Amino acid sequence: MSTPEKTVWFAASMRNGQWKKTSLRLGEMGIGHYIPPSYNTLLFLKTVKSRALSLVNAGKINARFFIDHGTRTLLEVPDKQMEDFIRVMENAPDAECSQNFDLAKGDRVVVNNGPLNGVEGEIVEVDGSTSLIVRVRSLLCAKVTISRGNVRPIAQ
Repeated sequence: MSTPEKTVWFAASMRNGQWKKTSLRLGEMGIGHYIPPSYNTLLFLKTVKSRALSLVNAGKINARFFIDHGTRTLLEVPDKQMEDFIRVMENAPDAECSQNFDLAKGDRVVVNNGPLNGVEGEIVEVDGSTSLIVRVRSLLCAKVTISRGNVRPIAQ
C-alpha cells in the first residue's frame, strides 16, 4: 500500500510574458498557485509532486522546476515561508521583490501587529530605515519598510 502524496509548494521558472496564460490555465484546472506581481517569471504551485510533473511533461504549462541539490528532487517551499511571503507581497504596498538584496543576515523577528502580524523574517537596516526581509528558501525575498516597534525577536 503506497503512502498518499503530500500537497506542497513547488517553485518553477517561466519565460517572460507567460504568467497570464499560465495563471489562467492553472486557475481553470483548480490548481493552487502564486506568481509574485513584481517578479512574474517565477511560479509557485501548490499540488502533489506527480501532478506538478505531469503539468510540465504533458505541456499544460511551460515552466522549469527548481531542483533541491541536496535531495536531487523538486525544490519544495515550506508552507510558512510561502504564507509569509504572499502576505508581505499582498499587504505591503511598498514591498519589493528580488532574488537577493545583498544584505547581511540580521536578527530573526516576528511582526506583532497590523496586517503582517505573525510574519517571520529578518530585520535589517537599509539606507537608514528598518526593513523586514522575508525569504523563500534561497530563491527569492521580499523587503518592506517596518517600524522596529512592530516586531519582536524570535527566541533562538
